[in-house]
Amino acid sequence: MTRRIEGGLQVLVLASAAVLASLWPTGDPSASAEAVAQETAPAPAPAAESGSAPRGRVAYRLYCASCHGSTAEGDGPVAQYLKDRPTDLTKLAGKHGGTFPTEQVRAAIDGRESVVVPEHGPRDMPVWGLSFQDPAKDTNQEAEAQQKIADLIAFLESVQKK
Repeated sequence: MTRRIEGGLQVLVLASAAVLASLWPTGDPSASAEAVAQETAPAPAPAAESGSAPRGRVAYRLYCASCHGSTAEGDGPVAQYLKDRPTDLTKLAGKHGGTFPTEQVRAAIDGRESVVVPEHGPRDMPVWGLSFQDPAKDTNQEAEAQQKIADLIAFLESVQKK
């Protein structure tokens, strides 16, 4: 398969995930985007065990590397097809005075708290807090979703550049 076709397929997969996230049933079909965001915002996160960087590395490869790149520098194979270049995730601590912004990263990955990211307007990234749950299961999967987010955070913290 050529790189161009492979890249196009990855874009298609990501676009499908974004469409599915936007169509996720939320109740009132006439609700505004802000009302939907508030309605689907998670309850306070259950106490997840601390994140595991090795598990986070696996999740990162599955969910994030296509856009953010295998080295988390924003140069994944899909990046060239996106309107805005993905964030270089290795510089998050450097942009925050040397302190890794754990809660900001948690909110950005989860995505259910806001449909607008103040730094760049409407959210361009999938709402992983929903995507990390299986709609076919009729159970509360919030703890598992929060654990996957905690694992991703642990991995991202481990790849910060000085």
